[in-house]
Order: sequence, then structure tokens, then C-alpha cells
Amino acid sequence: MLEKLDEKIEVVVQFKHKEIMPNFFKWRGKVYAIEKLNMVHKERDGSDMIYYFSVSDNANFFRLAFFTRDLSWKIQELFYE
Repeated sequence: MLEKLDEKIEVVVQFKHKEIMPNFFKWRGKVYAIEKLNMVHKERDGSDMIYYFSVSDNANFFRLAFFTRDLSWKIQELFYE
């Protein structure tokens, strides 16, 4: 099932060779460990650059967004069976 969201989250990231890798995020009081980075893409929204991370844990797929304008993160999609 696909659930569309637009909620702020807290994210712990790791920087490797000029790349950013989300490792964990906290959403609705629960911490999720990211097991796999499936895809990364970016788009411009005016002067803001938004980076999208499609990630998964052992049970769910998530779409996370990082906004350079204010260095904030949001969860935008959750897919689960």
C-alpha cells in the first residue's frame, strides 16, 4: 500500500566521497534504520535544490526529501505490504 505523506523528520546521515547517505530517521517517535539506498535524484524548486532519497528498511520503502533552503527533511511516501 502506498501512503502519501508530508511530515518533518529527523535524519542521521553519513558523508562519503561527496555523497550523502541517510542512515537512520526518526518519524512519529520511532527510529528507522535504513538498510538500503535504492535511488537518489534531485530537482530545483526556484532557488531551492531538493534531494530525494528512495530508501528501505527490512519491511518498508520510503521516499525522503532533503531541502537545501533550510536544511530540513520530510518523509513524502511510505510503501508497505
